[in-house]
Amino acid sequence: MFLSGKELESIYSTEGTFYDLEVDGQRRLCRSLAAIRRRNREVERVNALLVLLNPGKSLPLSGVESIPVFRGKVEMPPLVPAVPDNSLHQLMRLMERMDWDGINVINLTDIRTGKFEEYWETQQLMGQQEDNRHTIFSSGRHHELQNQLQQADAVIAGWGTKSAIVPQASEAYRILAAHGNVQGLAYKKQPLYYHPFPWILNKCVKWLDDMESQLKQAAHV
Repeated sequence: MFLSGKELESIYSTEGTFYDLEVDGQRRLCRSLAAIRRRNREVERVNALLVLLNPGKSLPLSGVESIPVFRGKVEMPPLVPAVPDNSLHQLMRLMERMDWDGINVINLTDIRTGKFEEYWETQQLMGQQEDNRHTIFSSGRHHELQNQLQQADAVIAGWGTKSAIVPQASEAYRILAAHGNVQGLAYKKQPLYYHPFPWILNKCVKWLDDMESQLKQAAHV
């Protein structure tokens, strides 16, 4: 079963922590966390923490006019209702298969970009500025990451398979693996993992099938 976005949104709610990061006089729209919850359920711990590449196209439901602007240290903004994108819909499908009530989603970078080319240009800029505030894997945001890891029953990597992200993925994997087991559908080149939403329908279904199988096998070990 491959539920539509509308069907999924009737089952799950989405919230996010959004902010603007000022870099070299320009503002970059960011999301540090997405939280998906089954409607009308209380969730104390999340079933999984998903680690993807970047926040994609998800936006605050009320618009971006009132989100905080950070010129210095990145703080934790409040959770606000958000519009899910294709990747978050796909994670809801995994939740349905696993009968999960809650997951959190973080990214290698908080900076919201829709295309990989935009992601890469932004990473080059941040590197030139020697500015790592945009990533929860920076030393200055260690406690924020640890809080997310401690709340989750499982950690699943799905940051994609592009060779260009190996340095960022390697650092993230090192930190995550030091905490515990990292699950996900491993690519032939480590530490890369297949993204949950590869756009083509049969590949989306295959990711769900394979991820469900891995998670259920791990639960019986």
